[in-house]
Amino acid sequence: MDVHTKYGAGQNKVLGGANQKKIVESEEDIALPELNPSVPQAIQRARNALKMTQKELAFKINERPGVINEYESGSAIPSQAVLSKLEKALNVKLRGKEIGKPLK
Repeated sequence: MDVHTKYGAGQNKVLGGANQKKIVESEEDIALPELNPSVPQAIQRARNALKMTQKELAFKINERPGVINEYESGSAIPSQAVLSKLEKALNVKLRGKEIGKPLK
């Protein structure tokens, strides 16, 4: 019985090709979403009103403290999931037109 192994078989390597070039070229045109400038202030105000630290808020929404810091400094790329968890934890709107107002 002859056993032949294929070149690169069993390795987790992806060879660069035409598709990779297309992906790299298409990424240049993508604009990253940004936080509304009033969102970081609304997060800080709501957190301070509840007398919570960034670490406590992060623990409450099951995120790293660095994530809270990024959102409060305005440097985060907004995630709808994180914004939703922050809204629920702080009981304040962080999306839409009524940013900073209490949830109903």
